[in-house]
Amino acid sequence: MRPHLWDPWATARTAPRRTAVVAGDESCSFAELTGRADALAGALRARGLPDGAVLSTDIPTGPRFFALVLAALRHGYGLFPVAPELLALPGGPALLTDAGAALHVTAGPPPADGPALPCPAVGDEELLSAPGAPAPAVPRAAGHLVLATSGTTGLPQAVVRTRPARPYKGVAVIERYAAGPDRGPHLMANPTYHLGTLGPALYALQAGSAVVVQRTWSPAGFAELADRYAADSVMLSPDRLTSLVGAGRAPERAFRVVFHGGAACPPGVKRAAIELFGPVLHEYYGTSRSVLTEITTPEWLERPGSVGRPLPGIRVEVTREGRPLPPGEAGEIGIRLRAADRGAAEAPVHATGDVGFLDADGYLFVIGRAGTPQELRAARLEHEVRLLPGVTDAVVLPGSGAPVCFVEHGPACPAPVPAVEASARRLGLPAPRVVPAASGALPRTPSGKIRRAGLSALAGDPAAAGEGPG
Repeated sequence: MRPHLWDPWATARTAPRRTAVVAGDESCSFAELTGRADALAGALRARGLPDGAVLSTDIPTGPRFFALVLAALRHGYGLFPVAPELLALPGGPALLTDAGAALHVTAGPPPADGPALPCPAVGDEELLSAPGAPAPAVPRAAGHLVLATSGTTGLPQAVVRTRPARPYKGVAVIERYAAGPDRGPHLMANPTYHLGTLGPALYALQAGSAVVVQRTWSPAGFAELADRYAADSVMLSPDRLTSLVGAGRAPERAFRVVFHGGAACPPGVKRAAIELFGPVLHEYYGTSRSVLTEITTPEWLERPGSVGRPLPGIRVEVTREGRPLPPGEAGEIGIRLRAADRGAAEAPVHATGDVGFLDADGYLFVIGRAGTPQELRAARLEHEVRLLPGVTDAVVLPGSGAPVCFVEHGPACPAPVPAVEASARRLGLPAPRVVPAASGALPRTPSGKIRRAGLSALAGDPAAAGEGPG
């Protein structure tokens, strides 16, 4: 299958009744999806929303959500998906201000006792029922997404991405991504407001594949949906991979590709996932600005722990105090984005906030977050702990004295306390206080990362972290 441009309106013309989105008992065809997207765009224009304005939304993932996304992309608006539980937090509404939201679109009438929002709010059905205007012509610049960071150390932050200069034309359909008019659905098993989970699903939908949404997570439900709809692709955060590996649950029908990213995946978990699903894992690394690197299963097996090489047009730089570092030496990861992905006033190098190193062949290894020399050593310890047998995830908090190391491990593996202590000695760190936990027991963000801000209360009480007898 040679690369070619495609979009949902092309699928609606060639196969109007083809299923586009399924979420529980809700579903729609491509003709219904694109028709609703165009109607929403007309209603937004009739309401006086100017070209380029940003919408925020807490509509649950499903047909109505994706119709609003497509309306924004095709007709020149920004869209900021935000989780309802995030809006309910004291600082949640401020995210809409940071995103520059001019209108909040919700699934129903805004609750009278809900949080005060910094912009007007309207239900999507109310929007469609108002006297509308014809769908506007495609504007001279495309719509764009505004997304949030993961929020591992506190409240997520809105990240405004550069609006593309060229009108929306769909996506390039590439065979390795297992999406297209001749491919099965993409199974979406994670929430939508983060780029790592929304990106693969939106790509599949634009390429011509249906999107099947799993709103309530369980390994058994995942396998059942994958087999019922003959899914060809899926995106799984590392915690979902760990859950499936622990349950030993894979669909009877093999996936063509299993995307994963959004958080570090311990090599032991990834090897088990490769055994479960086959050599179809496709890992990516990026920020809320853009996907930056990718790596296939064969490449990863040669370089366990790597997140791959940069995508075309992107360059990775590893520096310390502005000085480029040689292969194998850890430093701060900076990215030279494509010109189309950054504004004219932006610096050419985007700081990711992560630390890592490149090998001699240009493959990137991410070991943690950037910071002081002490924090860098703690990040290296965290990286080494994830490499230990039986470890399914880890977080190291440097602290003012001895670091605190939270270690999730499988039921058949005892907590590797001596190995953690030995690694700390090699890195010149004081003996850490190790807090063991069962796999999946530590608090997580919706994108699957351990929520570091939620670990302080657990530091002195291993039982609170879910550690059982034995």
